[in-house]
Amino acid sequence: MENIQLSVTENIFKKIKYDIVFGNLEPDQKLKLNLLQTEYNVSISILREVLNRLCGDGFIIYKVQKGFFVSPISKKDLYEIADLRITLETHALEISIKNKDYEWEAELLGAYHKLNHAENELEKNNLNAKSLWTKYDAEFHQMLIKKCNSLNLIRIHEVIFDKYLRYQLLILKYRGKESIKEHKDLLDYSLISNIQKAQNTLRDHIKKGVDYASSNLSL
Repeated sequence: MENIQLSVTENIFKKIKYDIVFGNLEPDQKLKLNLLQTEYNVSISILREVLNRLCGDGFIIYKVQKGFFVSPISKKDLYEIADLRITLETHALEISIKNKDYEWEAELLGAYHKLNHAENELEKNNLNAKSLWTKYDAEFHQMLIKKCNSLNLIRIHEVIFDKYLRYQLLILKYRGKESIKEHKDLLDYSLISNIQKAQNTLRDHIKKGVDYASSNLSL
């Protein structure tokens, strides 16, 4: 019974987090427990547990005597998240490349192939590919750092990556060919173990992404 409740809690956590990241629950939106209970078909006790956990990760804030709200967005927050992502991901990438093996190389190539397919579909203005691009972009970046062999680092990176992604998904435009080239360069430099160029490419990739988001958002 305990394992079932844990799986229900984790499932609801992922659903609400998804709705925040993808903008279905909007920045600053008040989260009314009775409506959430109906929407996600979950008990109040599990719902409170999930909301408190999301507060801990920074996706939700709690205001005394007012309740839970989706975390607001701001340029300051966006650039702080980007800086944290750069610090974490470039560090993890270095360790991952040093620990690489043939299995990791094969998995990285597979992740890149799926991402590149989604990117090419977006280049054709196929907006239905946006959800696939989101999924495969995350998988590619997660695969880049997989061999850092640190569950703590990967867990923290996942939280920061999703916060960064939230800002990206508020933009309807796709950055295009420049981003595609950066992903290809990241792949190539990682496979040949050129750590410095891989890190520099990753750093530029994130900085250009955050500048693009900032210029296209009304913050």
